[in-house]
Amino acid sequence: MRKKTLMITGASGFIGSNFIKNYENEYNIVPVCLIKNKPEDLDYTGVDTILHLAALVHQMKGAPEEKYFEVNTELTKRLAATAKEKGVHHFIFYSTVAVWGTHGYFEYDKVITLKTPLNPLTPYAKSKYNAEVILSELINDNFKVSILRPPMVYGKDCPGNMKRLEKLVEILPILPFGNNENKRTIVHIDKLLDETNKIIQNEKEGIFIPRDDKDISIKDILEYIFREKNNKKILIELPKRGVELLHKIKPRVIESLYGSLSFREEIEE
Repeated sequence: MRKKTLMITGASGFIGSNFIKNYENEYNIVPVCLIKNKPEDLDYTGVDTILHLAALVHQMKGAPEEKYFEVNTELTKRLAATAKEKGVHHFIFYSTVAVWGTHGYFEYDKVITLKTPLNPLTPYAKSKYNAEVILSELINDNFKVSILRPPMVYGKDCPGNMKRLEKLVEILPILPFGNNENKRTIVHIDKLLDETNKIIQNEKEGIFIPRDDKDISIKDILEYIFREKNNKKILIELPKRGVELLHKIKPRVIESLYGSLSFREEIEE
């Protein structure tokens, strides 16, 4: 069976580097850096699929709003349009669940699906959503597009929200996250890569939400970190009234920590 040639942007990042490590023997992999190379100058000869991971993500110190659109929207547009013109048949784009614009719900049975209206709020989410719209307009019989919207990713050396929780565990001896009513959809890096590999192999088109089979609570997530770090910490449960009061002061933070955020591609019967 002929090996596919796979061009990967953002190949040095967490997802890209792990993908290459796991699947380097299954593909002819062409890693590219879009900081050093313009999309128009790349060599697309023989490339079957582009896995576009390069992005400007949430910057802790902030970044100009226009920079998100320059990198996440315009650069994606240029890459996809050039790839289509050069004969690449499949384009895979990593977007984000942030396009739904919520940090969590206190309606614990609420589930977000692909039919839930989008409401991107941050420059990061808006820039990713705009890229999705542009990609959808490029689709034809010879150019397939796959969009992944991963929830929180976890695994060894994972950056992002999981890393922030790990730092919190290191600092605080007692953590107020004993609540287990909330449920959050997360995805292990290996599961995410497996789903991505299936999309490449089968040239699956559409929008996908890669996820673990089971949603878990913030308490479950913290206990996972304890095991990974071999830490012994105390978890206490905040009373509902206390959570409500904190929510009035810091709504987004409290929704992220105590709310539910469940995703499915469609409602499961």
